[in-house]
Amino acid sequence: MAIVLRDHGMGSAAIAIVFSTATVALVPATLLSGTLASRLGAAHTMRIGAVLSLISIAVLPFTVNSVILAALATAGRGVGAAFYTPAGQLFAQAQVSERDRSHAVGMFTAMFLMPTFYGPALAEWSLKHWGETGFFVLPMLPMLIATLLVWRLPRIETPAPPRAAGYIALARDKRLWLPSLATAMSGLSYAFAFSFLFIEWGIAVALFFTPFAAALLAVRLVGLKYLQRLAAPLVAALGLFAYAIGLYALVTLGAALIIAPASGVLFAFGYGVMLPTCVVWSTAHYSEAERARPVALINTSFHLGSILAVQLTGVALPVFGWLGVLVNLGSIVAAVFVVVAAAAAVPYAKHKESQSQ
Repeated sequence: MAIVLRDHGMGSAAIAIVFSTATVALVPATLLSGTLASRLGAAHTMRIGAVLSLISIAVLPFTVNSVILAALATAGRGVGAAFYTPAGQLFAQAQVSERDRSHAVGMFTAMFLMPTFYGPALAEWSLKHWGETGFFVLPMLPMLIATLLVWRLPRIETPAPPRAAGYIALARDKRLWLPSLATAMSGLSYAFAFSFLFIEWGIAVALFFTPFAAALLAVRLVGLKYLQRLAAPLVAALGLFAYAIGLYALVTLGAALIIAPASGVLFAFGYGVMLPTCVVWSTAHYSEAERARPVALINTSFHLGSILAVQLTGVALPVFGWLGVLVNLGSIVAAVFVVVAAAAAVPYAKHKESQSQ
């Protein structure tokens, strides 16, 4: 998309504005998706998100000569994704038993992420061989299919009861603090890797992201099936530990080329387990009809962590340099790991104490 906008005369600053509007729209739209899903149900909210995404993709060819119009279309795509993703996680959970919820969320999000692995290469190929027409038509086809399919999803949710907590009440619920904080750390680590990691290192991006993609699919499609048997705080702690070790390991990247693939696998494990686990962790104390807003809140925490990564790196980079940024980010994630690990240890300690009495 950046190449197309550049060919139509947009400069780097204008292109950055166009792309950033999707991120800006994500936070309020994700929170709104929780309210919609609690009132309309997950399936209806997914339909709204799918239609918004389809419309936004369809109008993109007509916006390439205007920064404002292109930004609005991109923001619409962000809103569509924000409606679709949390509602899809909610719908996926509702299809399975309580003990399989993490795996269900993991499978849904894995399917949502899969196009990002081959999408850039396919977009480049379509632009080269079919021109702008093929470039814009190609993504419309799967989105159209998805929109038609989501229209056939059954509405199985019950309306949220009048007592369902709003976001202010949820923000005061201490049971949501740790899963939200842990998810924010996942967003921070993931956004840093995808936005900044290889600007300075000068090694092939595939050394990190190919193992990342393969390990991520393995974790979400297979690994979570077994990991979900463990307590959610424990799984989240393991994910944070993997992120922290991955960040610290990158400090030594110049010493051994094997570090990049190993770090990619560690990041994949952290990213693979964190969001599905924290979604289930945050909703464990709520009835099925009351889970829409907690799910949206967890997804919002991820987006806020991603935004924090960009801002924090921008501020810290001139002061500490790349090695300092890696160490500082690793230390932040490690500190949250200690807190979450301590929370995971409390039920085990109580269980041991009850056994000894």
